[in-house]
Amino acid sequence: MGRIGNIETLKEEILNQAKEQAAAVLDREKRIAERDLSYAKEDAEKIMEQQRIKSQSIAEIESRKYKASAEMEARRILLRKKDELVSRLFDSVEAKLEEMRGSKTYIDIIKLSIREAISNIGNKLVVEISKEDEKIFTKDVVSSIESEISQSLGYKVSLDFRVSQDNLPAGVIIKSMDGRMIIDGLFPSLMKQLKDDMRGKISEILLQE
Repeated sequence: MGRIGNIETLKEEILNQAKEQAAAVLDREKRIAERDLSYAKEDAEKIMEQQRIKSQSIAEIESRKYKASAEMEARRILLRKKDELVSRLFDSVEAKLEEMRGSKTYIDIIKLSIREAISNIGNKLVVEISKEDEKIFTKDVVSSIESEISQSLGYKVSLDFRVSQDNLPAGVIIKSMDGRMIIDGLFPSLMKQLKDDMRGKISEILLQE
């Protein structure tokens, strides 16, 4: 299944909408991070102390070996905790994005997905939506989307919105009329791309020591 090649505009739209919620999540998660990392550091210190006591009864070379092992274990504990906290933050933001369904911003993001797909597939598309979104994308809304995109591109666009038989999350799956070309515009897929792009940066911001 193909992906939207350039999601910079989508990223901007999604993050603009999520910014306020993410800020609150970030504040909460930072407090949780401080607590959990404190616990993790205590565990690491206990390991170090246990190894220190143990190493007192063995030769100096063995003592250094145990100390290095304890430091590695402590580092693994902290890295694992950091990864858990970053994943928790992304999960919280994704949940907020799911709540956007039906909003103007949600429809705008779908429009952007369609515009991206047109540049890759063509001007006649099948747009698969979830059963839940059927009430959002009424005939009038679809007609308005077609008209707006056609006007902005300067040529006619034909969109066939269909309810998917699968239980889709927020977002859309866009296909060529023959079904050979498929673009995944579902929010979880977009979030995965954002995670890949931003995980390091978010980790640095969230978990500064």
